[in-house]
Amino acid sequence: MTTDEMMVLLKSNPEVAQRFLELTNIKAKKLYVEQKHTHKIFVLQSEDKYRNGNWATHVIVDGKRKVVYRATEDKLYDFLFNFYQAQDMRHSTFNQVFDMYIEDKRNHGRSELTIKDYQRYINFIPTKIRSKELALITDTELRNWFVKDYLSKAPKKEAMKKMLQHLKAVFDFGMRKQICFANPALDLLAEDYFKYCDLTTRTNEERSFSRDDIEKLRKYALNDKNNPHAAMMLVAMETGLRAGELAALKYQDIEHDVIHVRRQQVIFFDIGSQTKRKWGDVEYTKNERTCPHDGRLVPITESCLKALMVAYELPGDSEYIFHHPDGKPVLKDSYLYYLRRRCKTLKIPISHNHAFRVAYNAKLIAAGIDGNDRCMVLGHSMQTNERHYSFGDKRRVEEIREKLNKLDSE
Repeated sequence: MTTDEMMVLLKSNPEVAQRFLELTNIKAKKLYVEQKHTHKIFVLQSEDKYRNGNWATHVIVDGKRKVVYRATEDKLYDFLFNFYQAQDMRHSTFNQVFDMYIEDKRNHGRSELTIKDYQRYINFIPTKIRSKELALITDTELRNWFVKDYLSKAPKKEAMKKMLQHLKAVFDFGMRKQICFANPALDLLAEDYFKYCDLTTRTNEERSFSRDDIEKLRKYALNDKNNPHAAMMLVAMETGLRAGELAALKYQDIEHDVIHVRRQQVIFFDIGSQTKRKWGDVEYTKNERTCPHDGRLVPITESCLKALMVAYELPGDSEYIFHHPDGKPVLKDSYLYYLRRRCKTLKIPISHNHAFRVAYNAKLIAAGIDGNDRCMVLGHSMQTNERHYSFGDKRRVEEIREKLNKLDSE
């Protein structure tokens, strides 16, 4: 039977394919054991009727020879495979354990963006430590790196807390897998090191595009009308939509005088691969991932309608509002890249789509929209809105002062 004929058989018959996979795994396990195991494997001849006919061998545990019995050859090889694999794992480096930890997180449904965040923090740890066996890394070694190297860069407080959280999690995972028997990072308490962090914070105003910034971007976009990225930028400034929400927006989402925001574009990675990825839509927005409730509605103002009309005139046909001439939707990352480049060209210091959301929230405040309605339109909690978005209230201080003076004079 040729290889092609074998592949056709496996694809057409799931039962045969499953058996083939089982036999392949059994053979692979035996080869692995034979490379590790130096003791004889034999069938036991014993007067003990419970042991007679069992398969047996010896292994070394804590320097002592120990006999192992199993009812069948396959079961004995299964034991030896797990035994030697556990021994190999005990010599795993920090990097190897981290890879296992990441795979475990992926199997438990963590998104690839979250996993990228884990990897970004772990990359701060020097190669000298990451290439060392996990069980041999000491608390002194970690503290020296953390204090002398990492903290010398004055990280943000939240970033430092996350760093320690991820570091401790890798050792906790290693302990669960019996690769190490202590967590040397436990004594690194975040609160002990806050004084070494950069405690300055940007105001909400500093996180938003100014009116002048928005007008510069609007003018640029209107001179680039055939570019779907420019159309996305125009709609972003009139709606406060997230980049992923813009990329997933379809014509069916335009309902009379509102935009029905109910999906977002995300990255999907092929199973077992960190490089093969594709973009696709999910039927929920960022704040609805754990509790979908059919999205939210954003009003279409006159300015928003003008921005949408630019998108409607893009060349090509597609179900997506923002698309290339061949009908394919614009990718979120390419839009964000376009926005960064435009901001750099126009010498605008901020360059992320989130700045449109903060500016849009300020516009809602200026229009007298209360907090609950602002949260409904932007798609986040009241606490988030007040903490990260509401700088526009500062622009009304004069009006508030005048109202209080009027009240006091009565």
